[in-house]
Amino acid sequence: MGSKPGPPIKRIPLLGVSPEESLDSPIDRRSDYYRQRAREGLPPGVVQQQQGQAQPLLTAPNALTFLRVLLVPVLVVLWFHPHQLAPLMAAITFIVAAITDWADGYLARRMKVTTAFGAFLDPVADKIMVSTVLVLLAVSPPEPLSHKDLAIPVVIMIGREITMSALREWAASSGGGAHKAVKVNSLGKWKTALQMVALSALLLLHKAHNVLGREEHVVEALHWAARASLFVLWAGAFLAVWSLSNYMANVWTYFRYPNGFASPQNSPRPMLSPRLGTPPARKKSM
Repeated sequence: MGSKPGPPIKRIPLLGVSPEESLDSPIDRRSDYYRQRAREGLPPGVVQQQQGQAQPLLTAPNALTFLRVLLVPVLVVLWFHPHQLAPLMAAITFIVAAITDWADGYLARRMKVTTAFGAFLDPVADKIMVSTVLVLLAVSPPEPLSHKDLAIPVVIMIGREITMSALREWAASSGGGAHKAVKVNSLGKWKTALQMVALSALLLLHKAHNVLGREEHVVEALHWAARASLFVLWAGAFLAVWSLSNYMANVWTYFRYPNGFASPQNSPRPMLSPRLGTPPARKKSM
């Protein structure tokens, strides 16, 4: 007899249930939203097209995503430019990119339009922008932080993104119930929020004395703000590890039983994540 399909993997709420647009939403990114809907059937927000009809590429959400990609080289040029206002402009560039990250997903749902290309480009643009800023800050952190202060959280966050990309690629190729194991949860949403706040603050504080001066009280305030921003970045790194551990707990059974001979509820070893609940007892076959 074949094994029954496993129970759906519940999302992990941080502050309880709330609407889709909140930080506690199970929807992390536009691409995840539409991939999840595609597995359940025709996505409600996708424009229906006849067979053979090409999807439009230059939609409003896609235009914002393209803009985010184009802002990456702009940010890098501003980072290394000798003008005293260049660091401030680099920080503003990143903040604009972070706003487009939210806006493209909002517009895609509001306008009820999305494309396969946009679903691919959205997470790629995010990872390129965030990874670029993490590397730049690790190379040249704001005073009084050192390279060592930023090295560990930067490695954690970039490593987490690489691992999650590999997990989602594996889930997509495995099919079946594997995609449920990497369903987004609210921890990833909070991780992204803390990460964006910390990186924006650290960019604003990078060479902030060019604008604010080097008076003693100003320097002291800037140093305090830099340490506080580093704390927020560490909080985001902690959530990155926490959320990744939940994903890994969810896929552990699938890694041990890649051929589908067992499902989460009847495997010899229960799921590792305590938030997913205890699997139901197996029924003995007669």
